[in-house]
Amino acid sequence: MTSSHPSHAEAVAVLYDSFSAVHARVCDSNLHVGYWTEADDEATFEAATERLTALMVERLAPRTGQRVLDIGCGIGQPAFHLAHGHAVEVVGVSVSRCQIEHASIRARHARLADRVRFERADARQLPYPDASFDAGWFLESLIHMPDKPQALREAARVLRPGARLAVADMFHEPGRDWSASHPLVTAVPLAAYEPLLSAEGFDVLDLTDVTARVRVPEPVRRRLRAMVSEHRAEWTALAGDEVVRLLLDTVNDTFDTPGLGYVLITARRR
Repeated sequence: MTSSHPSHAEAVAVLYDSFSAVHARVCDSNLHVGYWTEADDEATFEAATERLTALMVERLAPRTGQRVLDIGCGIGQPAFHLAHGHAVEVVGVSVSRCQIEHASIRARHARLADRVRFERADARQLPYPDASFDAGWFLESLIHMPDKPQALREAARVLRPGARLAVADMFHEPGRDWSASHPLVTAVPLAAYEPLLSAEGFDVLDLTDVTARVRVPEPVRRRLRAMVSEHRAEWTALAGDEVVRLLLDTVNDTFDTPGLGYVLITARRR
């Protein structure tokens, strides 16, 4: 089937080829947002991102022996979190060759390579047979896919009937599409998810707006500014002077993008 949506795959691959190693070295190995329980929660980024991964694992409700597909796996940290806590097999896919290489090395070092492996693949055309996975997730990866119906259609194809799908994604408030100015992300309104999932073969079991919980508390922002300042040359080379200036701004909250929301979804393959 020919899609009318342009693909971001190659550009996203280039971005994450350069971004992932630096992020892991100077921040932590999760490439998604954190989850803070209160506005004054002082949990570190590492702890908060692990919390969000734990919420995704809960939504999958994995059972021993299941095969789970991680669509947009980053450098593997969520897959390792899942495999450490549950006797499952995890296959992670990414369009970034560097991410796959890095994640595969980490799997060997963690002695998880027998149950966790990583492969370069595009979510729009997964190289797996029909009904070959028991569960799957898009952990902050669907945002990079302009053809969301095709990505969800492929997920439905490779998941067995009754399989769970968990989604963590950024959305935009009505009339406030912050993603329009970002070339590599495409956000949709919160109300779009249920019909999108339903049209591609999923029943939505739960949809929770957690926007308030992913906002970075001020104590954490202070620590982040100190870290960025310490590694300023690396962050500047990666993101540019303007991004670094915004991250170091003590007045304006660069993490508070007007109109940006965050949702956690649990769905079941029909």
